[in-house]
Amino acid sequence: MKKILILALTLFTAAGCAPGAVKHFTLIVDPPDAQIEVTGLGDQPDKPYRSPARIPLPADQAAAAQGRIVISRKDYKSTMLQLKNMQGDSSIRIKLLKAVQYRLRYSLISPVKSPDLTFRDSILAVTIAPRDLNFDLKIENLARKPIAILWDTADYTDVRYQSHRIFPSTVKPENRGDRIPAQTIPVGGSLQVSVTPADALSYAGEKGYVIKPLFDLDNDSALSLKDKTVSLFLPVGIDGAIIPNYNFKIKIDDVIKE
Repeated sequence: MKKILILALTLFTAAGCAPGAVKHFTLIVDPPDAQIEVTGLGDQPDKPYRSPARIPLPADQAAAAQGRIVISRKDYKSTMLQLKNMQGDSSIRIKLLKAVQYRLRYSLISPVKSPDLTFRDSILAVTIAPRDLNFDLKIENLARKPIAILWDTADYTDVRYQSHRIFPSTVKPENRGDRIPAQTIPVGGSLQVSVTPADALSYAGEKGYVIKPLFDLDNDSALSLKDKTVSLFLPVGIDGAIIPNYNFKIKIDDVIKE
């Protein structure tokens, strides 16, 4: 009897130590016959999917950081997502834009002028990369103390001078309306994150979340965007004080037909 009890305890302990189930997220693409391919996972071969795609998330953070999701279809503009920005047990909807469209060329005009949208002072360095649906940011801490990005008061101002609450890719879409905690960057550390206007997302039931593009680039109305500006406001906290002057003004220098 003792042997049976010991064996049962051993099996129970082993089961309790087993790793958790692999997390997945669901990707829904319009048009639904677009090709979805997960790439960049080291020695693992690229894996194709079709919408709706249930894609596993690597448990290894280093592997997730390198992973990319490439979505493509003939006559449509391809798009790429970073696997590390995806959340388990969630769904996201992507609409590919027609290939016959326009693309934008940007520059930073404030607080400094920069054709490659980079900024640097004694506290932080920021690189901004506008995408179809959001902005990719790289923020580096150059200070001698930790800094915090105060997401709850950050915002985006569009070409019509309308302000929009933004949320980082570290927050699940369904939580975008809640209070967003500050994100600390240690001394010498950096943060790579995407930010999206909160009201650009809408929930479409089984189809998941629909993300509205930042700009309408699939028709000639895009030409009116030339010389317009948008802004990203990123308040920063350091040593108990708030630095409110990180308001990055981005100019659309040109609208180019592809």
